[in-house]
Amino acid sequence: MKKLLTIGIIMATLIMFMNSCEYKFIVEPVIPPPDPTDTISFSLEIEPIFTDNGCVGCHPGSHSPDLTVGNAYNSIISTGLVNTDDSELSIIYVKPSPTENHFGKYTTSQASLVLLWIEQGALDN
Repeated sequence: MKKLLTIGIIMATLIMFMNSCEYKFIVEPVIPPPDPTDTISFSLEIEPIFTDNGCVGCHPGSHSPDLTVGNAYNSIISTGLVNTDDSELSIIYVKPSPTENHFGKYTTSQASLVLLWIEQGALDN
């Protein structure tokens, strides 16, 4: 009887342990691409990407480019990270894009937003 009780407890413990394991898949939400007719605001739409993705942690004022709020635009432009002639070659778009091997990455929707901002002339608005 004691042996049967021990086996029952072990089985119950194993069943509880096996059922407690759960893997949650992280799926990027599908966000429609930005409307090309809408003007993209750097301060309202682009600059928050750097904060949200943790870019500021590696690119504070002491490390170029300075991606802190209020300094990001001047730093990006002055260091030549934007190419308005060929937007898809802009370093600020290419390096953190989802397909590149960079520590911080844009989501697909963030990358398309940055590209559209560059295509619209990379304005400080």
